[in-house]
Amino acid sequence: MSAEKPKILITDCEVYLNDAQIAQLRERADVVQPEQWDEATLVEAAAGADYIVHSFFPAISAPVIEASGNLKATVKYGVGIDNVDVDAVTRQGALVVNCPEYGTATVADHAFALLISLARRIREIDAATRDQAWVWPAPEFMGVDLAGKTVGLVGFGRIGRAMCKRAAGFDMTPIYYDPYVAQDAVSETGAQSVGFDELLERADFITIHCILTDETRGLVNEAALHKMKETAYLIDVSRGAIIDEDALVRALNEEWIAGAGIDVFPIEPLPEGYPLLSAKNAILTSHLAWYTLEADARLAQECMDRITELLDGKRPRNIMNAEALGLS
Repeated sequence: MSAEKPKILITDCEVYLNDAQIAQLRERADVVQPEQWDEATLVEAAAGADYIVHSFFPAISAPVIEASGNLKATVKYGVGIDNVDVDAVTRQGALVVNCPEYGTATVADHAFALLISLARRIREIDAATRDQAWVWPAPEFMGVDLAGKTVGLVGFGRIGRAMCKRAAGFDMTPIYYDPYVAQDAVSETGAQSVGFDELLERADFITIHCILTDETRGLVNEAALHKMKETAYLIDVSRGAIIDEDALVRALNEEWIAGAGIDVFPIEPLPEGYPLLSAKNAILTSHLAWYTLEADARLAQECMDRITELLDGKRPRNIMNAEALGLS
């Protein structure tokens, strides 16, 4: 290994950077890509690493961070950093960087696709048509209109506001719960700020767009699900742990709510026999809300831009622990 080059640990051997981008990095750094992402493997691979580039799946734990001895930054290939021990990175005086800009519209599109599919019972009609070659109007295939319905947005950042725009285009009434967003700052969206309980009680569709924190973990619990309308649908394209999934399975199977569209899960990948896989009235996608041809290319470039800024000695965009490090 060249002593002059910085070391980059890319924790996923199936990394989404393309071959040309990896080649560019290898010209400037020693790039290590272990075939596994268990902690013991990553601890060994992290020794001497200046930068750790990672996706959602590997845990960037304190032992991995401390094994570096030389860490300058972690770079998330994506948005959420809940798999990073941010405190441990900060103790090393290193940066936590993410890439949040590539997929705002893309993820909102997917959330709205789930919403429409639930409203019009697309999964049920498709399965029955394939099985029977044709189906006639019947109660199990009856959908609901979107116009005039209320969509409740939990979290009103980039993606929540993009979802609001889509809902407005279908003549839906948007309301949102986000204690960190002032109503006057988003008045142009036409969405009304409400309390969490009011959102649960009023919304015909509830979509989750907040980040996972200690405050939001388990936010949609059994009590919250019981406050929803029996005719309401729940959609999550943010983080699985925001919903109490055991309670959600009961809510679906016992018909407390009408259905759910879920792209994210507390455990990923899902193990065989996972209870939600057999729950009633659910559409499940495998954390692919971000995954389109265009968004994939944008994310790879955004990640490369952040790494390049670091290698050039520049301050990168989107430092998530800037305040903790005393950076203005």
